[in-house]
Amino acid sequence: FIKIISILILSLGLLSDKNLLPNPKIRLVLQILVLFTFIYFENLGINSLSFEFLDNLLKYNFFNIALTVFCFATLLNGSNFLDGLNGLLSGYYILILLSLLYISSNFSNVEILDLEFAKLLLLSLGIFYIFNIFGFVYLGDGGSYLISFLVGFILIKANQHNMFISPYYVAVMLWYPAFENLFSLVRRIYKKSNVSYADKLHLHQLIFRYLKTNKIFSSKLINPITALIILLFNLPSIIIATILFSHTISLIFLLLINLMIYLLVYYFLSKNFKFKK
Repeated sequence: FIKIISILILSLGLLSDKNLLPNPKIRLVLQILVLFTFIYFENLGINSLSFEFLDNLLKYNFFNIALTVFCFATLLNGSNFLDGLNGLLSGYYILILLSLLYISSNFSNVEILDLEFAKLLLLSLGIFYIFNIFGFVYLGDGGSYLISFLVGFILIKANQHNMFISPYYVAVMLWYPAFENLFSLVRRIYKKSNVSYADKLHLHQLIFRYLKTNKIFSSKLINPITALIILLFNLPSIIIATILFSHTISLIFLLLINLMIYLLVYYFLSKNFKFKK
């Protein structure tokens, strides 16, 4: 069943890549329909959010499915935002898969049902990353949708079947593309700009423009170096979350720290530097 859904997810991205499905609203509706079908029949969901009120809501099947669909849709579209930098998206998901494989290899009480699939995905991404970092191949909408869907599935299923894996381990692993999407949506609604059209004010784009404007690196290196900077920013939290994968309170604080740093860096770049159009 996951093969069929993966093909559908990939097809939506390819249609977008070929400009055969240019309307983002229609694309989102189709994503939600595909994701709802998959989550409902796969019986995929969120066990707990570690807060009694939210956990009581999760007991209602409709609310649980709706929240899971929302998380997947946010992740897919947020990941698509990050695909403009060579090595960023593939490198980010490589770090996540390495974290998951480390946990499964070093903690006997954790069983990852899709471990072999995760290893195969890691190998594929590793090969792709080498060519992507030099600009020979690209994920595109189809690739970014597919990779984020598969990694999100592996993580949520790992949490669903392992009481030792905190849901906030999953949140820390996936916070960056998800928050990039949510923050972009809130920012554009606040500024009353059309959310259906792409803009160039995402954090990675501001960092790229800052490096380019100040000519810190060669123009040919700015793209992969920007990706590397963002990966290095996420690396400490991924390492800490890997070590503390079952410590919910610590993971919540780690998640909040990531969000605050993101907002501070974004504010600093957007307010204190004038970029050329």
